Amino acid sequence: MTTETSTPTSTETVFVIDVNDRFAHLFTSVPDLLGTHEKGHVEPPRGLDFFDQDGRRLAPVFDECWQLVGLVETNEEPDPQAIQARLAAVFAFLAEYTSGHPTEIADDYGLSVDEALGELPQLAGKSLSDSIAALGGVTHYPADAGTEQKDPGNWFHNLMHKIS
Repeated sequence: MTTETSTPTSTETVFVIDVNDRFAHLFTSVPDLLGTHEKGHVEPPRGLDFFDQDGRRLAPVFDECWQLVGLVETNEEPDPQAIQARLAAVFAFLAEYTSGHPTEIADDYGLSVDEALGELPQLAGKSLSDSIAALGGVTHYPADAGTEQKDPGNWFHNLMHKIS
């Protein structure tokens, strides 16, 4: 249930975590999120939870065609520790997947499992702001309006898109 009707400011960092804690993506702003049109959407669409940098849950706002048009703050209290734990779970899942798929990691990304795991941020025990900073290191930068994505993201960003 939402109690506020305003959309977070365009400068507010927002991120998504899928409901299974296997995918996370950071956006520099709500317009950045709304402007993202990734190729190869998962079918059926996955459930996503939206949050701001303080750990406050954001609720999606849809238009009459069920297109996401914004986010609003919910009446839930921010829970940065719980949200950080979910981000840590995403990265733990990626580490587990990477360890179990050495041929895929080598073929797709040119890395050994040890090299890949060495590049994967360790988020257990970190603060939410530290975890968001680590997530920011793997999320691509927003493209200018009408242009292609500037940065394709690093290997584990791309792996999250592939396996989730």
